Amino acid sequence: MTDTNDFWRRAALAAGIVLLVFLVLLTVSGQVRPGYKFYFPDKAPIVTDDEEVTTKVIVGDRESEGRYTILSDLWKPGFSVSTHYHASHFETFILLSGEAEWTVGGETHAMKAGDAVYIPANARHSARTLGTTPAHFVLVYSAGDYEAHLRRQAKYAGLEKTDPKVREMLRELNDFNPVRKNP
Repeated sequence: MTDTNDFWRRAALAAGIVLLVFLVLLTVSGQVRPGYKFYFPDKAPIVTDDEEVTTKVIVGDRESEGRYTILSDLWKPGFSVSTHYHASHFETFILLSGEAEWTVGGETHAMKAGDAVYIPANARHSARTLGTTPAHFVLVYSAGDYEAHLRRQAKYAGLEKTDPKVREMLRELNDFNPVRKNP
């Protein structure tokens, strides 16, 4: 009986080791999703930091399996986004501090800390900061891939970023569809 118990203990140990090695290899290759993530604003890396916006990723595509991205966005005074829509994405903005004005579907509201706006796919919308202090938002963007959008934009700098062909290419890739005013 001892030999049988010893056999099963060794078999279980071997199976456990094989499973552990498999999980380690999958984790290293990015195939296993983490079950959780802590976010600390003072330790989080800055993904975008320019004269208009500072962005940090709270939950990324990897953690959410590409379902959504949650960002911390700090919009500096004077920042605005022209009227546009997203054909396949929705957004929810929760204002943590500062003030901003949102227009969605022709309806405009001044927002303050604690206010939120949900914008479904294909809804025309625009936004701008109000006042002299930054507007700090938490943005929930679905379905995922906002990090890819940020990486694509980061590849272009200075004058190259203002090139109309580059801007149009990035808009198309990022599902940002400007609403052009009639002449």
